[in-house]
Amino acid sequence: MNHSRPVLAAVVCLFANVALAGETAVSLMNAGMSADCADYAANVSASEGNFGSTSPVVNGYTCYGAFQFCSAKNSRTGGTFSQYYKGTPEQFLRDPQAQVAAWMDYQKDEWAKAQRNGLTSAVGQRVCYKDECATLTQSSILKACQFGCGKDSKLANFVAAGFDCNAVGTKDGAGTSVCKYLVSGSGFNVACVTNSNDGYDC
Repeated sequence: MNHSRPVLAAVVCLFANVALAGETAVSLMNAGMSADCADYAANVSASEGNFGSTSPVVNGYTCYGAFQFCSAKNSRTGGTFSQYYKGTPEQFLRDPQAQVAAWMDYQKDEWAKAQRNGLTSAVGQRVCYKDECATLTQSSILKACQFGCGKDSKLANFVAAGFDCNAVGTKDGAGTSVCKYLVSGSGFNVACVTNSNDGYDC
């Protein structure tokens, strides 16, 4: 999850335009993140926020923490926030370990959705966005899942459009393209989520 973003399809929304500096791999490991995934998690957090981050309200949604778990519309809770954490936003913001645990659960759920919905077919595709190009990897898909990996997600629209970054439905309400996440998320070890190695991580 501010990259993360997104008021996406149903409940998934992790926001991108509120990006703060993000958490480091070390601070994430101190909060319980697997060392294998710490560099990837720091990359996502750099696009989303810090442990204490609260997004501005965008289209009625508020998002919290290093991975920007979002509320239901016009509420402080609900949405992915309440799906993955049982407590108040204030408690969540003071609990880095809870944020890491919630995010790992979210990542595993989204990877399963990406597989079910055929979104992992994008692995191996070469994509360019704003003069930056990358071969998409498992970590690309997972980072793009900050927008959700459902059948109507930004990533699903990108795949359905033949991997076209300019296709309709590939940007969130703040104008952030799923391709920004696909490219910037490429090349990380995410075996702690996927239980496999795509051969691209470095």
